[in-house]
Amino acid sequence: MRPANDDLLTMISTEDLERAAALGWQAPEQERLGGWLLRSAEGFTGRANSALALGDPGLPAADAADHVRAWYERRGLPGMISVAYPVGEPSRSRLDVLLEGRGWTVRPGAATVMVAGADALTSGAVTGSAVKVGPDGVEIEERPDEAWLGRYHYRGRRLPPVAIRLLTSAPWQAFASVRSGGQTIAIGRVAAAAGWAGLTAIEVDPRYRRRGLGAAVTAALAAAAASQGVTRLYLQVEDDNAAALALYRKIGFTDHHGYHYRVA
Repeated sequence: MRPANDDLLTMISTEDLERAAALGWQAPEQERLGGWLLRSAEGFTGRANSALALGDPGLPAADAADHVRAWYERRGLPGMISVAYPVGEPSRSRLDVLLEGRGWTVRPGAATVMVAGADALTSGAVTGSAVKVGPDGVEIEERPDEAWLGRYHYRGRRLPPVAIRLLTSAPWQAFASVRSGGQTIAIGRVAAAAGWAGLTAIEVDPRYRRRGLGAAVTAALAAAAASQGVTRLYLQVEDDNAAALALYRKIGFTDHHGYHYRVA
Protein backbone atom coordinates (compact mmCIF):
# COMPACT_ATOMS: atom_id res chain seq x y z
CA MET A 1 0.00 0.00 0.00
CA ARG A 2 1.35 3.45 -0.91
CA PRO A 3 1.93 5.71 2.13
CA ALA A 4 -0.50 8.56 2.63
CA ASN A 5 0.73 12.12 2.05
CA ASP A 6 1.17 12.75 5.78
CA ASP A 7 3.21 9.54 6.07
CA LEU A 8 5.46 10.56 3.18
CA LEU A 9 6.15 13.87 4.93
CA THR A 10 6.83 12.45 8.37
CA MET A 11 8.94 9.56 7.09
CA ILE A 12 11.91 11.91 6.58
CA SER A 13 14.32 11.57 9.49
CA THR A 14 14.99 14.40 11.90
CA GLU A 15 18.62 14.51 10.74
CA ASP A 16 17.70 14.79 7.06
CA LEU A 17 15.10 17.49 7.67
CA GLU A 18 17.49 19.49 9.85
CA ARG A 19 20.18 19.23 7.17
CA ALA A 20 17.74 20.54 4.57
CA ALA A 21 16.75 23.40 6.88
CA ALA A 22 20.41 24.31 7.41
CA LEU A 23 20.77 24.91 3.67
CA GLY A 24 17.94 27.43 3.79
CA TRP A 25 19.60 29.63 6.45
CA GLN A 26 23.36 29.55 5.91
CA ALA A 27 25.66 31.49 8.21
CA PRO A 28 28.54 33.37 6.56
CA GLU A 29 31.02 31.31 8.61
CA GLN A 30 30.56 27.55 8.78
CA GLU A 31 32.92 24.76 9.80
CA ARG A 32 32.53 21.00 10.02
CA LEU A 33 33.27 18.91 13.09
CA GLY A 34 32.64 15.44 11.74
CA GLY A 35 28.89 15.32 11.12
CA TRP A 36 28.31 18.47 13.17
CA LEU A 37 28.06 21.91 11.57
CA LEU A 38 29.37 24.95 13.47
CA ARG A 39 27.84 28.25 12.35
CA SER A 40 28.56 31.88 13.14
CA ALA A 41 26.77 35.06 12.03
CA GLU A 42 27.73 37.81 14.48
CA GLY A 43 25.19 36.52 17.01
CA PHE A 44 22.11 37.12 14.83
CA THR A 45 19.62 34.26 15.31
CA GLY A 46 20.18 31.04 17.22
CA ARG A 47 20.12 28.88 14.10
CA ALA A 48 23.00 30.81 12.52
CA ASN A 49 25.07 30.90 15.72
CA SER A 50 24.87 27.35 17.02
CA ALA A 51 26.38 23.98 16.29
CA LEU A 52 23.98 21.69 14.46
CA ALA A 53 24.66 18.40 16.23
CA LEU A 54 23.83 15.68 13.71
CA GLY A 55 25.58 12.36 13.41
CA ASP A 56 29.08 11.61 14.67
CA PRO A 57 31.33 14.60 15.46
CA GLY A 58 34.40 12.37 15.22
CA LEU A 59 35.11 12.92 18.91
CA PRO A 60 33.55 11.72 22.14
CA ALA A 61 30.47 13.89 22.70
CA ALA A 62 31.95 15.58 25.78
CA ASP A 63 35.10 16.52 23.84
CA ALA A 64 32.99 17.75 20.93
CA ALA A 65 31.04 19.99 23.32
CA ASP A 66 34.31 21.43 24.62
CA HIS A 67 35.44 22.07 21.05
CA VAL A 68 32.16 23.89 20.31
CA ARG A 69 32.51 26.04 23.42
CA ALA A 70 36.07 27.06 22.48
CA TRP A 71 35.15 27.70 18.82
CA TYR A 72 32.42 30.17 19.79
CA GLU A 73 34.47 31.80 22.55
CA ARG A 74 37.10 32.69 19.93
CA ARG A 75 34.37 34.58 18.09
CA GLY A 76 33.06 36.37 21.17
CA LEU A 77 29.91 34.25 21.28
CA PRO A 78 28.51 31.80 23.83
CA GLY A 79 28.96 28.14 22.99
CA MET A 80 25.58 26.91 21.78
CA ILE A 81 24.37 23.59 20.39
CA SER A 82 21.08 22.95 18.64
CA VAL A 83 19.67 19.70 20.02
CA ALA A 84 16.80 17.96 18.21
CA TYR A 85 14.50 15.44 19.88
CA PRO A 86 11.07 13.77 19.55
CA VAL A 87 8.31 16.33 20.12
CA GLY A 88 8.09 17.18 23.83
CA GLU A 89 10.74 14.64 24.84
CA PRO A 90 14.21 16.23 25.05
CA SER A 91 15.27 13.63 27.63
CA ARG A 92 15.31 11.06 24.81
CA SER A 93 18.34 12.81 23.34
CA ARG A 94 21.56 11.38 24.78
CA LEU A 95 23.37 14.55 23.82
CA ASP A 96 20.87 16.70 25.68
CA VAL A 97 21.27 14.60 28.83
CA LEU A 98 25.05 14.86 28.55
CA LEU A 99 25.00 18.64 28.08
CA GLU A 100 22.60 19.11 30.98
CA GLY A 101 24.96 17.10 33.18
CA ARG A 102 27.84 19.38 32.14
CA GLY A 103 25.93 22.51 33.10
CA TRP A 104 24.76 23.65 29.67
CA THR A 105 21.46 25.50 30.12
CA VAL A 106 18.42 25.62 27.81
CA ARG A 107 17.95 28.91 26.01
CA PRO A 108 14.34 30.17 26.06
CA GLY A 109 12.48 29.51 22.83
CA ALA A 110 12.25 25.73 22.43
CA ALA A 111 10.40 25.04 19.19
CA THR A 112 8.46 22.43 17.26
CA VAL A 113 9.31 21.73 13.61
CA MET A 114 6.16 21.12 11.56
CA VAL A 115 5.71 19.75 8.02
CA ALA A 116 3.02 19.92 5.35
CA GLY A 117 2.44 19.38 1.64
CA ALA A 118 2.11 22.54 -0.44
CA ASP A 119 -1.13 21.26 -1.97
CA ALA A 120 -2.79 21.40 1.45
CA LEU A 121 -2.08 25.13 1.70
CA THR A 122 -2.67 26.48 -1.78
CA SER A 123 -6.39 25.84 -2.20
CA GLY A 124 -7.14 29.60 -1.97
CA ALA A 125 -7.48 31.80 -5.03
CA VAL A 126 -4.01 32.24 -6.48
CA THR A 127 -3.53 34.67 -9.35
CA GLY A 128 -0.01 34.96 -10.70
CA SER A 129 2.15 35.61 -7.67
CA ALA A 130 -0.60 36.81 -5.34
CA VAL A 131 -3.28 35.34 -3.13
CA LYS A 132 -6.21 37.73 -2.77
CA VAL A 133 -7.24 38.57 0.78
CA GLY A 134 -10.18 40.93 0.65
CA PRO A 135 -8.83 44.20 -0.80
CA ASP A 136 -5.22 43.20 -0.12
CA GLY A 137 -2.98 40.90 -2.12
CA VAL A 138 0.14 38.95 -1.23
CA GLU A 139 3.05 40.17 -3.37
CA ILE A 140 6.03 37.87 -3.97
CA GLU A 141 9.50 39.27 -4.64
CA GLU A 142 12.97 37.79 -5.06
CA ARG A 143 14.54 40.04 -2.41
CA PRO A 144 13.20 41.82 0.67
CA ASP A 145 12.60 45.54 0.21
CA GLU A 146 13.07 48.18 2.91
CA ALA A 147 9.44 47.94 4.02
CA TRP A 148 9.74 44.17 4.40
CA LEU A 149 12.89 44.55 6.47
CA GLY A 150 11.20 47.22 8.58
CA ARG A 151 8.36 44.81 9.41
CA TYR A 152 10.68 41.91 10.34
CA HIS A 153 11.34 42.08 14.08
CA TYR A 154 13.50 39.16 15.15
CA ARG A 155 13.04 38.97 18.94
CA GLY A 156 12.28 42.71 18.94
CA ARG A 157 15.73 43.66 17.65
CA ARG A 158 16.72 45.94 14.77
CA LEU A 159 18.25 43.96 11.94
CA PRO A 160 22.05 44.03 11.70
CA PRO A 161 23.74 44.12 8.26
CA VAL A 162 24.38 40.36 8.39
CA ALA A 163 20.61 39.78 8.34
CA ILE A 164 20.40 40.45 4.59
CA ARG A 165 23.12 37.88 3.95
CA LEU A 166 21.24 35.27 5.97
CA LEU A 167 17.87 36.07 4.42
CA THR A 168 19.30 35.55 0.93
CA SER A 169 21.60 32.61 1.73
CA ALA A 170 19.50 29.75 0.34
CA PRO A 171 19.80 28.27 -3.15
CA TRP A 172 16.40 29.89 -3.79
CA GLN A 173 14.18 32.13 -1.69
CA ALA A 174 11.20 34.46 -2.07
CA PHE A 175 9.63 37.14 0.09
CA ALA A 176 5.94 37.89 0.61
CA SER A 177 4.40 41.23 1.51
CA VAL A 178 0.84 42.41 2.10
CA ARG A 179 0.34 46.16 1.83
CA SER A 180 -2.49 48.40 2.95
CA GLY A 181 -2.67 52.17 3.01
CA GLY A 182 0.90 52.47 1.81
CA GLN A 183 2.22 50.30 4.64
CA THR A 184 3.51 46.74 4.70
CA ILE A 185 1.26 44.96 7.20
CA ALA A 186 2.30 41.31 6.78
CA ILE A 187 5.42 39.52 5.56
CA GLY A 188 6.98 36.09 5.19
CA ARG A 189 9.92 34.25 3.61
CA VAL A 190 10.26 30.87 1.93
CA ALA A 191 13.59 29.19 1.15
CA ALA A 192 14.04 25.97 -0.82
CA ALA A 193 16.88 23.44 -0.65
CA ALA A 194 17.25 19.66 -0.89
CA GLY A 195 13.63 19.18 -1.96
CA TRP A 196 12.16 21.06 1.01
CA ALA A 197 10.92 24.64 1.44
CA GLY A 198 11.12 26.35 4.81
CA LEU A 199 8.74 29.12 5.88
CA THR A 200 10.19 31.77 8.18
CA ALA A 201 9.65 35.37 9.28
CA ILE A 202 5.86 35.25 8.95
CA GLU A 203 4.77 38.38 10.77
CA VAL A 204 1.57 40.41 10.83
CA ASP A 205 1.14 43.97 12.11
CA PRO A 206 -0.70 43.64 15.46
CA ARG A 207 -3.40 46.00 14.20
CA TYR A 208 -4.28 43.57 11.38
CA ARG A 209 -4.18 40.24 13.16
CA ARG A 210 -7.07 37.76 13.20
CA ARG A 211 -7.93 38.57 9.58
CA GLY A 212 -6.34 35.53 7.98
CA LEU A 213 -3.26 37.36 6.73
CA GLY A 214 -0.83 34.89 8.29
CA ALA A 215 -2.57 31.98 6.57
CA ALA A 216 -2.72 33.89 3.28
CA VAL A 217 1.00 34.67 3.38
CA THR A 218 1.72 31.02 4.18
CA ALA A 219 -0.39 29.86 1.21
CA ALA A 220 1.25 32.36 -1.15
CA LEU A 221 4.72 31.24 -0.11
CA ALA A 222 3.71 27.60 -0.51
CA ALA A 223 2.51 28.41 -4.02
CA ALA A 224 5.79 30.15 -4.80
CA ALA A 225 7.73 27.09 -3.66
CA ALA A 226 5.46 24.79 -5.67
CA SER A 227 6.19 26.89 -8.77
CA GLN A 228 9.82 25.83 -8.29
CA GLY A 229 8.80 22.18 -8.04
CA VAL A 230 9.14 22.03 -4.25
CA THR A 231 5.99 20.75 -2.57
CA ARG A 232 7.21 19.66 0.87
CA LEU A 233 7.18 22.40 3.51
CA TYR A 234 8.49 22.88 7.02
CA LEU A 235 8.45 25.65 9.59
CA GLN A 236 9.42 26.14 13.22
CA VAL A 237 7.08 27.49 15.90
CA GLU A 238 8.14 28.27 19.45
CA ASP A 239 6.38 26.00 21.90
CA ASP A 240 4.91 28.87 23.93
CA ASN A 241 3.17 30.34 20.85
CA ALA A 242 -0.06 28.39 21.23
CA ALA A 243 -1.95 30.54 18.71
CA ALA A 244 0.58 29.91 15.93
CA LEU A 245 0.76 26.19 16.67
CA ALA A 246 -3.04 25.97 16.48
CA LEU A 247 -3.15 27.95 13.23
CA TYR A 248 -0.57 25.83 11.43
CA ARG A 249 -2.13 22.57 12.59
CA LYS A 250 -5.49 23.85 11.36
CA ILE A 251 -4.22 24.66 7.87
CA GLY A 252 -2.47 21.33 7.38
CA PHE A 253 0.85 21.16 9.22
CA THR A 254 1.87 18.13 11.29
CA ASP A 255 4.35 18.07 14.19
CA HIS A 256 7.63 16.43 13.17
CA HIS A 257 10.20 16.98 15.95
CA GLY A 258 11.29 19.47 18.56
CA TYR A 259 14.55 21.27 19.26
CA HIS A 260 16.11 23.70 21.66
CA TYR A 261 19.48 25.32 22.21
CA ARG A 262 21.86 24.28 24.95
CA VAL A 263 24.19 27.11 26.00
CA ALA A 264 27.58 26.57 27.64
